[in-house]
Amino acid sequence: MAAGTAPLPLNDRRARRKAETRSRLLSAARALFIERGYHTTRPQDIARAADVATGSFYSHFADKREVYLAFVTQASNEVLARMAAEPQGDSFHDRLAGSLHALLAYVDENPGVMSAAFSDPAMIDSARSSKSGMHGQIAEVLAEGLRTGMREGRLRDGFDPHLIAHAIVGLVHQALVYGGQHKMNRDLLVEQITQFCDFALVSPVQPNQEDSA
Repeated sequence: MAAGTAPLPLNDRRARRKAETRSRLLSAARALFIERGYHTTRPQDIARAADVATGSFYSHFADKREVYLAFVTQASNEVLARMAAEPQGDSFHDRLAGSLHALLAYVDENPGVMSAAFSDPAMIDSARSSKSGMHGQIAEVLAEGLRTGMREGRLRDGFDPHLIAHAIVGLVHQALVYGGQHKMNRDLLVEQITQFCDFALVSPVQPNQEDSA
């Protein structure tokens, strides 16, 4: 301990150790979910990989489902932060294209995470809402952007933003899987997805065009 540094109070030390153990368990679970998938990963495997007793696992997570959902939330936050860091364009087209490029960059930087975290949450936690999965969490953020675009007259009105947001996330996920399997040029892949969404959603008359008419 450095000179002049007071030791942490006992409760603070316990809280820090508890947080460190939980972090190790979550990191171990993340690695195993990516390597083995959800169904073949057991709590005792996670505890062993984290170098803690199996009882310690249950001190932090009720079951495997709970640690999986914690992993999904962690990965979703990383994806959303990566998208938010992308420079925002002025148009729906530019913003969507930027988000897709950011998503592809995340996939490159974190191999296996998207496929592990995109499992259907209903197969794992049917009692919870669809927001618990990565698909649902990303769709919630997209729905807010769609709602704003509709309100401002930049996107076609009359659609349910949550329904369309879930449809877009599903479309993008499957298109990226297909594009990866067939080694499609990424710029072309992003452009085709973006153009398709443009045709479906962007209002033919933009607010500035109405003002100048």
